[in-house]
Amino acid sequence: MNEHDIFAQSDSNETVSASFQPMSFVDILDGMFSLYRSHFHLFFRIVVVYLVFGFLINLISTAVVTGDTSITAVVITVLASIAGVLFAYWISWGLAYASTQVYLIRDITSQAALQQASRFYLRLLGCMFLYYLGVVCLSITIIGIPFAIYFAFRWGLFAYPILFEETTLRHALRRSAELVKGTWWRVCGIMIAIALIAFMIAFILQTSYAIIFYALAGAGETASPNFLQTLRRLFAPSPNQIGWGLYLIHALGTLIIGGLTMPIGTIGSALLYFDLRIRKEAFDIEMQVTD
Repeated sequence: MNEHDIFAQSDSNETVSASFQPMSFVDILDGMFSLYRSHFHLFFRIVVVYLVFGFLINLISTAVVTGDTSITAVVITVLASIAGVLFAYWISWGLAYASTQVYLIRDITSQAALQQASRFYLRLLGCMFLYYLGVVCLSITIIGIPFAIYFAFRWGLFAYPILFEETTLRHALRRSAELVKGTWWRVCGIMIAIALIAFMIAFILQTSYAIIFYALAGAGETASPNFLQTLRRLFAPSPNQIGWGLYLIHALGTLIIGGLTMPIGTIGSALLYFDLRIRKEAFDIEMQVTD
């Protein structure tokens, strides 16, 4: 089998199967999009949960703060924002677990993926807190910044040992470090590339949508806004500027684009996680014995 043909496309059922062998950078990128395309309905069903609740959280916080600058309104907005972030992490971890299962060609439902994320949510949240605490503390001084960057990538796969191996909180960071050890530069390059690709796709889609919406909604008819005001109306218009009807359409469209691009990074990270296990632990042989 060709090195770059590790994801075989089936003509009968259009599912992607993996050969469980080491992946090159190109293989990981190709697999990232192949798995997303082949299992789009699974990832979309998970993302729909994010769209519904994310939209409600956005609507509540916007309705509270519009026309009200009191401390209560600000507090409610901050709490709603925190709830939105925590909810987004839950969805992201559900996508991460779904990514591991589709790579292993196992049947998985959106409900089961989110249940796994719920089961280990506090453990994941605690590990994420330790991750950011360690990275931020190291980056406080100029001398510590290189160490912060080093450990940011070395610990960056902590979610997969928790979700897939069901390891403990304390061991998750160590487990990620063990997998990355000796291949830091390669892992760093792949993780940056995955993040940049996901960001650029989201940025292009968001910008295109914002420009089209801005033009169709007639937002450009207002009197000579400066550059910052134009950017705000493009990407973060308020109901007072464009009305509630247009605001809801803009918010929903922006949320949909963000949700649909969420799986890209998690799938890529899952493939990197399995690639490291195959290279270092002969995970492919383990899977053959298990099967």
